Amino acid sequence: MNRTTLLAALIATVLALFALPANAQTTAYAPGQGAVNSVAVGIDVRASVRDRCGFATGGAPSGAIAQAEFDRTGFTKDFAIVLNCSSPSRVAVSSLRGGLKTDTSATGYASTAPYQVELRMVADDGTAAAAKCDAASLASGGGCAFAGTAGTATGLRLPSASTRANGSYLRVSAPPYAGADPLVAGSYSDSLVVTVSVAA
Repeated sequence: MNRTTLLAALIATVLALFALPANAQTTAYAPGQGAVNSVAVGIDVRASVRDRCGFATGGAPSGAIAQAEFDRTGFTKDFAIVLNCSSPSRVAVSSLRGGLKTDTSATGYASTAPYQVELRMVADDGTAAAAKCDAASLASGGGCAFAGTAGTATGLRLPSASTRANGSYLRVSAPPYAGADPLVAGSYSDSLVVTVSVAA
């Protein structure tokens, strides 16, 4: 290859390099100082928020019911529940005594009266979950759908977030007593514990 041919090949290579598009750097100019006055770049920002679940401030069911002669009249009372759960949740209930009980006893008389507990939970999107059980099934080892302590797989499952007052409640009720043995005179009581958890 002679020097003229070599020089021509070298010039062609240099010109080809100058013809390649410049994509490594773009300069932005102030208005009036050049054609490009802004440069767009893309930045991906990713983050996550963990599930949270509990009772809203003042939203835990609380209070008491006092009904004289409940054996003749029966009773019913609702306790409002307001959750603060950003995801599906579970609510469970346990009963200390498994019914209304008195410490008084007498031959031929009953000292325990049954009653029912109904749980109704409503999510922000209107979906709801509800169940009703005898208090006896909420005692330790009971078989109610929402018996025990709430966990990711235990308790009544609400499938959507609930973050405001949506009409959720716990209802305790009993018809007039109809047991075979009459109830002994005395004061009857039970205590319910309500827990909430994030659901799986």
